[in-house]
Amino acid sequence: MNIKFINSGGTYMKKIFIAATLLGVITLTGCSAKSELSQADTSTQGNKFVNVYSARNYDVDKDIFLEFEEETGIKVNLIEGKGDELTERMNREKGNPQADLFITVGGETIAYAKEQDLLQVHGIDNLDDLLDKKFYGEDWVALTKRARILVYDKTKNPDFKLQSYFDLGQERYEKSILVRSGSSSYNIALVANILQNQGAEKARDLVAGIVNNLAREPQGNDRDQAKGVIAGEGEVGIINTYYQLKMLTSADASEVEVANLIGVAFPEESHVNISWGGIVKGAKNTENAKKLLEYLLEEKQQKTYMEENGEYPINNKVVLSDLLTSLGELKQMPVDYETLGNFTTEAIMLMDELGWK
Repeated sequence: MNIKFINSGGTYMKKIFIAATLLGVITLTGCSAKSELSQADTSTQGNKFVNVYSARNYDVDKDIFLEFEEETGIKVNLIEGKGDELTERMNREKGNPQADLFITVGGETIAYAKEQDLLQVHGIDNLDDLLDKKFYGEDWVALTKRARILVYDKTKNPDFKLQSYFDLGQERYEKSILVRSGSSSYNIALVANILQNQGAEKARDLVAGIVNNLAREPQGNDRDQAKGVIAGEGEVGIINTYYQLKMLTSADASEVEVANLIGVAFPEESHVNISWGGIVKGAKNTENAKKLLEYLLEEKQQKTYMEENGEYPINNKVVLSDLLTSLGELKQMPVDYETLGNFTTEAIMLMDELGWK
């Protein structure tokens, strides 16, 4: 099997959300531990292939694609990059689409893909037997989910309780909060969800509360926030669930140690974001794209996402792992993923105004 890909990883930048039309595409080659990979050739002869543009730059995805090749005989040509870059590439290729299936992270990106008419009806039947209705539309399907949670040192704060994100603005948390940059798509999506669900005033309260109670200037990734909590740099960190799971199963003993000392607090309503996929409008290999999308929703692959990458399965038939269950009960904040992206510019402007750097 030979999945082929181009990799240009990274995270969203604020100015990309505000001026999406000014984006370009970076193409760098990468590699996977379990397969020999080379630059993609989307002009493969015959019809036993599918061209995938993916912003899910994880080894687990490549392993699943290899299994799909072995089981179906359909070759996967994989091009990796940042989601915003790949959507702009698809925009440029509208007259002659090179991708068949688009996979990305962040439900806030669905609105832009629909606005630009980049997707077509997927035609997958009986999704309501597998997924909650909020996790799919006629031209997109969620693949995994992860929650934005609060973490603390359970040895220092065994009785730690926090009911909502808004509690972070309380005086008792002065100089206590650790979080990554305001340019992180994770944080932008959180604020956008508050705007969508509870309005501008509550979103302002949230952002102001976090900024006023920062223990240090925002920095690092989600794992760094957990490490900072255990190092005593702050009392509360804001991270995604799957980072906690990945640290618990890390090959780095120091990360495992941190994860075992971390306590997890779910707000009464937690922000839950998704990774998702859709068939590209005008795709030349629509049926193969549909087969791959359906394959990714099957229980086996959903368990692999969960066990290998620490993500919540989107398929309701999959039983949660003991590790995910151990984190606590997840209750999701209401969200409409198809319109979530309409709130990102307002979220960015609010975060800029209040100093979430």
